[in-house]
Amino acid sequence: MQHETRRRTVIFLDIDGVLQPPHSQARFRHDLEELRRGLADTLGDASYLDFDKYDFGAICHDWDKGAVERLRSLCEDFGAETVVTSGWRLRKPVSLLKAYFRIHHLDRHVTDKTDEEGGAPHYRAGEVKDYLGSHPEIERFVIIDDGYRTEFEALFPEQFVHTASRPDAAGETRARQILSGVPAQANRPQPSPFRT
Repeated sequence: MQHETRRRTVIFLDIDGVLQPPHSQARFRHDLEELRRGLADTLGDASYLDFDKYDFGAICHDWDKGAVERLRSLCEDFGAETVVTSGWRLRKPVSLLKAYFRIHHLDRHVTDKTDEEGGAPHYRAGEVKDYLGSHPEIERFVIIDDGYRTEFEALFPEQFVHTASRPDAAGETRARQILSGVPAQANRPQPSPFRT
């Protein structure tokens, strides 16, 4: 008996410039040791005491709450998984990324990260291309990133949403169109969807 392959919907997600606005430094105005102890206690997981307090500070105090909620909405409405493409993934296992996203109750949506081998000419866009080549079960996907615009638009012109600082309603609408399978209109001007 042949098993049917589960079709996947994926959000390829950058963090800096998407969830965390550029130059957001509120974490440095807080007691990060106390924050880490509080998280370990609240979540009932002592392993949080060993994690980077600056990452936790950024997640709690610098990630934009509206952007986090827009990501949650996309994941829940489309049954989408999040594959982390951000520099935050470097030298970190998926289990740690899930622990980070658990702070915002998004850990169940984080399933993987792209490899760290990208280079010229496509950089992060090439890493996404390689990931898609290794995962033919992905049926629909959107890429949300504030960087590598030229490379993403060259390889994925219909699946890329560029952010200027964090997701806004227009960017969320475009991401929803992409995940719904609605093609972009020919010759339509590309807005800066994530500018507020």
